[in-house]
Amino acid sequence: MTTPGPPDGDHATPTTPDGHARRPTSHRPKLGAMSVSLLDNLMRNTLDEGYAQVAERRATEARTGRPGRSRAVSQALTAATLLLVGVIFGVAFRQTQQDAPASQHTRDALVHDVEQRSRESNELQRQAESLSTALADERDAALAQSQAGDATAHRLARLEAMSGLDAVSGPGIRVVLGDARARAHTDPVTGEPVVVPPDENGRILDRDIQSVVNALWSAGAEAVTVNGERLSTTTPIRAAGDAILVDLMPVGSPYRIEAIGDPATLLPNFVDSVAARRFETYVSTYGIEFQVERADRLSMRAATESVARHVDPLTDPSTTATSDPTPTAPFQTRDNADAPTPGVPQNSDTPAAGGGR
Repeated sequence: MTTPGPPDGDHATPTTPDGHARRPTSHRPKLGAMSVSLLDNLMRNTLDEGYAQVAERRATEARTGRPGRSRAVSQALTAATLLLVGVIFGVAFRQTQQDAPASQHTRDALVHDVEQRSRESNELQRQAESLSTALADERDAALAQSQAGDATAHRLARLEAMSGLDAVSGPGIRVVLGDARARAHTDPVTGEPVVVPPDENGRILDRDIQSVVNALWSAGAEAVTVNGERLSTTTPIRAAGDAILVDLMPVGSPYRIEAIGDPATLLPNFVDSVAARRFETYVSTYGIEFQVERADRLSMRAATESVARHVDPLTDPSTTATSDPTPTAPFQTRDNADAPTPGVPQNSDTPAAGGGR
């Protein structure tokens, strides 16, 4: 018996021996054939289609004499962008020109205020010194009326000279400290000469000035100034950022430290001190400036008088009324933690531990 086949135009569905429909099989192309086809395409079409399109468009523009629409839009956007940038730079330049006079005027006004306040401060300082001198003269005249008062006047004069509250003059020595000089150096990349500032070890610090001042007091100095600022037992020497303040007044390099005393003993005693020997080493190691010279005559104004809020006597109070005070027995206050005290070496004479100074 013959099994009827499917009608014409219909496709028979493959079946399994048990009568179920068989799933169609999807044929995957061979990888080798794909590789050959890709390589064949690359060999035939070596130029990307985009290049051909651009070349065709340029040829059309050359024949017609008119640029394409996209090129015209691109040029318009470029021109608009350049115009906008020019307007921005023009407005900024104009604004800068308008603000420059105002900024310069503000700076000139600040400089004028600083100079005016400095002149007023100096004038007030001169008036204070003049009034202090007049008061001392009136006091001495009143004390000279009796023998006890005359002795008291002499004792007060010694105390004022030792504490720095009286102007003094006389022979002594001068010590000059200065930062290391900048060194000329050739840039290894550009070959241009450049100036290299000194490193931290080549700069004079507040503790260096304290060290020299303490060594001068120990060597027998009777009065000391730093760049003209008279030191007393309560004068602080401290750092404020990169600046050094002496009695709250900024001082700069070179630092001229002058001391009044007998040069015959003051000079050799200071040169033989630990501080002087250490600074001689700093000269050869870090290039710091350090000079010591004899001065035939030095003049020093009175130090600024400070009001102590708390005083602790370092000697027996029962002996201070009858014995003359000496530079080795000053009064220590809470307000002069950074003040070099006459005849009392501070820790600044001890070199800092570790590398450098």
